[in-house]
Amino acid sequence: MRTLFILAFLANVTVTLISLAVLPSRVAIHFGSGGLANGWAPNYVNAILMTGVHLLIFCSIYFSPRLAFLLPAKWINIPNKEYWLMPVNRTRALEITSGLLWRFGIAIFLFFLAISLLTLQANMAKPVRLNETIFFTAFGAFLIYTVCWTIAYYRAFRLPMDMKSTI
Repeated sequence: MRTLFILAFLANVTVTLISLAVLPSRVAIHFGSGGLANGWAPNYVNAILMTGVHLLIFCSIYFSPRLAFLLPAKWINIPNKEYWLMPVNRTRALEITSGLLWRFGIAIFLFFLAISLLTLQANMAKPVRLNETIFFTAFGAFLIYTVCWTIAYYRAFRLPMDMKSTI
Protein backbone atom coordinates (compact mmCIF):
# COMPACT_ATOMS: atom_id res chain seq x y z
CA MET A 1 0.00 0.00 0.00
CA ARG A 2 2.81 2.41 0.83
CA THR A 3 4.21 2.05 -2.71
CA LEU A 4 0.81 2.79 -4.26
CA PHE A 5 0.43 5.78 -1.97
CA ILE A 6 3.80 7.16 -3.09
CA LEU A 7 2.99 6.48 -6.76
CA ALA A 8 -0.38 8.26 -6.45
CA PHE A 9 1.41 11.26 -4.93
CA LEU A 10 4.00 11.27 -7.72
CA ALA A 11 1.26 11.02 -10.37
CA ASN A 12 -0.33 14.19 -8.97
CA VAL A 13 2.97 16.07 -8.94
CA THR A 14 3.59 14.91 -12.53
CA VAL A 15 0.21 16.18 -13.73
CA THR A 16 0.88 19.49 -11.96
CA LEU A 17 4.22 19.83 -13.77
CA ILE A 18 2.64 18.89 -17.10
CA SER A 19 -0.05 21.52 -16.50
CA LEU A 20 2.64 24.09 -15.79
CA ALA A 21 4.30 23.23 -19.11
CA VAL A 22 1.26 23.09 -21.40
CA LEU A 23 -1.29 25.56 -20.04
CA PRO A 24 -1.34 29.30 -20.72
CA SER A 25 0.06 31.79 -18.21
CA ARG A 26 -3.42 32.43 -16.72
CA VAL A 27 -5.51 29.42 -15.74
CA ALA A 28 -8.92 28.76 -14.24
CA ILE A 29 -8.58 27.42 -10.71
CA HIS A 30 -12.19 27.55 -9.56
CA PHE A 31 -15.41 26.67 -11.30
CA GLY A 32 -18.98 27.60 -10.51
CA SER A 33 -22.40 26.52 -11.65
CA GLY A 34 -22.46 24.85 -15.04
CA GLY A 35 -18.72 24.24 -14.85
CA LEU A 36 -17.92 27.80 -15.86
CA ALA A 37 -14.64 29.25 -14.60
CA ASN A 38 -15.05 31.94 -11.96
CA GLY A 39 -11.58 32.07 -10.41
CA TRP A 40 -8.28 32.61 -12.19
CA ALA A 41 -4.59 32.61 -11.24
CA PRO A 42 -1.20 32.66 -12.87
CA ASN A 43 -0.19 29.15 -13.98
CA TYR A 44 2.92 29.13 -11.79
CA VAL A 45 0.88 30.10 -8.70
CA ASN A 46 -1.48 27.23 -9.37
CA ALA A 47 1.47 24.84 -9.75
CA ILE A 48 3.09 26.04 -6.50
CA LEU A 49 -0.21 25.86 -4.62
CA MET A 50 -1.08 22.36 -5.85
CA THR A 51 2.43 21.03 -5.23
CA GLY A 52 2.28 22.47 -1.72
CA VAL A 53 -1.11 20.87 -1.06
CA HIS A 54 0.12 17.51 -2.37
CA LEU A 55 3.28 17.70 -0.23
CA LEU A 56 1.30 18.66 2.87
CA ILE A 57 -1.12 15.75 2.41
CA PHE A 58 1.71 13.33 1.64
CA CYS A 59 3.77 14.31 4.69
CA SER A 60 0.74 14.36 6.98
CA ILE A 61 -0.33 10.87 6.01
CA TYR A 62 3.13 9.36 5.68
CA PHE A 63 4.63 10.64 8.94
CA SER A 64 1.67 11.16 11.29
CA PRO A 65 1.19 7.56 12.46
CA ARG A 66 4.77 7.25 13.73
CA LEU A 67 4.68 10.71 15.25
CA ALA A 68 1.29 10.11 16.87
CA PHE A 69 2.42 6.89 18.50
CA LEU A 70 5.29 8.75 20.17
CA LEU A 71 2.71 10.79 22.08
CA PRO A 72 1.29 9.79 25.45
CA ALA A 73 -1.74 7.49 25.18
CA LYS A 74 -4.10 10.18 26.48
CA TRP A 75 -3.48 12.20 23.30
CA ILE A 76 -4.12 9.35 20.87
CA ASN A 77 -7.71 8.87 19.80
CA ILE A 78 -8.47 5.41 18.43
CA PRO A 79 -11.32 3.05 19.29
CA ASN A 80 -10.60 0.72 22.24
CA LYS A 81 -7.35 2.52 22.93
CA GLU A 82 -6.94 0.86 26.33
CA TYR A 83 -6.33 -2.42 24.49
CA TRP A 84 -4.57 -1.16 21.35
CA LEU A 85 -2.14 1.10 23.18
CA MET A 86 -0.93 -1.54 25.61
CA PRO A 87 2.80 -2.05 24.93
CA VAL A 88 2.23 -5.53 23.49
CA ASN A 89 -0.36 -4.23 20.96
CA ARG A 90 1.09 -0.81 20.14
CA THR A 91 3.18 -2.00 17.16
CA ARG A 92 0.15 -3.70 15.61
CA ALA A 93 -1.94 -0.55 16.17
CA LEU A 94 0.74 1.46 14.36
CA GLU A 95 0.71 -1.00 11.44
CA ILE A 96 -3.08 -0.85 11.22
CA THR A 97 -3.09 2.94 11.37
CA SER A 98 -0.38 3.27 8.74
CA GLY A 99 -2.10 0.85 6.37
CA LEU A 100 -5.46 2.54 6.74
CA LEU A 101 -3.99 5.99 6.25
CA TRP A 102 -2.07 4.87 3.15
CA ARG A 103 -5.31 3.51 1.70
CA PHE A 104 -7.11 6.76 2.45
CA GLY A 105 -4.18 8.73 1.04
CA ILE A 106 -4.43 6.74 -2.19
CA ALA A 107 -8.12 7.65 -2.41
CA ILE A 108 -7.35 11.32 -1.74
CA PHE A 109 -4.64 11.40 -4.39
CA LEU A 110 -6.81 9.56 -6.92
CA PHE A 111 -9.55 12.10 -6.33
CA PHE A 112 -7.04 14.95 -6.71
CA LEU A 113 -5.71 13.29 -9.86
CA ALA A 114 -9.20 13.21 -11.35
CA ILE A 115 -9.71 16.86 -10.44
CA SER A 116 -6.30 17.84 -11.85
CA LEU A 117 -6.99 16.06 -15.13
CA LEU A 118 -10.44 17.65 -15.35
CA THR A 119 -8.95 21.07 -14.65
CA LEU A 120 -6.23 20.50 -17.25
CA GLN A 121 -8.86 19.46 -19.80
CA ALA A 122 -11.08 22.43 -18.90
CA ASN A 123 -8.23 24.93 -19.26
CA MET A 124 -7.37 23.56 -22.70
CA ALA A 125 -10.97 23.92 -23.94
CA LYS A 126 -12.58 26.96 -25.50
CA PRO A 127 -14.51 28.19 -23.59
CA VAL A 128 -12.97 27.07 -20.32
CA ARG A 129 -15.49 24.70 -18.74
CA LEU A 130 -15.22 21.89 -16.20
CA ASN A 131 -16.96 18.60 -16.96
CA GLU A 132 -19.34 18.57 -14.00
CA THR A 133 -20.65 15.06 -14.70
CA ILE A 134 -17.21 13.53 -14.24
CA PHE A 135 -16.48 15.85 -11.31
CA PHE A 136 -19.61 14.86 -9.39
CA THR A 137 -19.05 11.19 -10.21
CA ALA A 138 -15.50 11.38 -8.81
CA PHE A 139 -16.71 13.35 -5.78
CA GLY A 140 -19.51 10.85 -5.11
CA ALA A 141 -17.11 7.92 -5.41
CA PHE A 142 -14.74 9.63 -2.96
CA LEU A 143 -17.56 10.24 -0.46
CA ILE A 144 -18.71 6.62 -0.69
CA TYR A 145 -15.13 5.44 -0.21
CA THR A 146 -14.78 7.73 2.81
CA VAL A 147 -17.83 6.16 4.46
CA CYS A 148 -16.54 2.63 3.71
CA TRP A 149 -13.07 3.57 4.98
CA THR A 150 -14.53 4.94 8.21
CA ILE A 151 -16.40 1.68 8.81
CA ALA A 152 -13.20 -0.28 8.08
CA TYR A 153 -11.31 1.95 10.53
CA TYR A 154 -13.70 1.19 13.38
CA ARG A 155 -13.76 -2.51 12.51
CA ALA A 156 -9.96 -2.67 12.46
CA PHE A 157 -9.79 -1.46 16.05
CA ARG A 158 -12.40 -3.81 17.47
CA LEU A 159 -11.48 -5.79 20.52
CA PRO A 160 -10.55 -9.44 19.92
CA MET A 161 -13.35 -11.78 21.02
CA ASP A 162 -11.38 -13.07 24.02
CA MET A 163 -10.72 -9.50 25.27
CA LYS A 164 -14.24 -8.08 25.16
CA SER A 165 -15.10 -9.13 28.70
CA THR A 166 -11.81 -8.12 30.31
CA ILE A 167 -11.51 -4.50 29.19
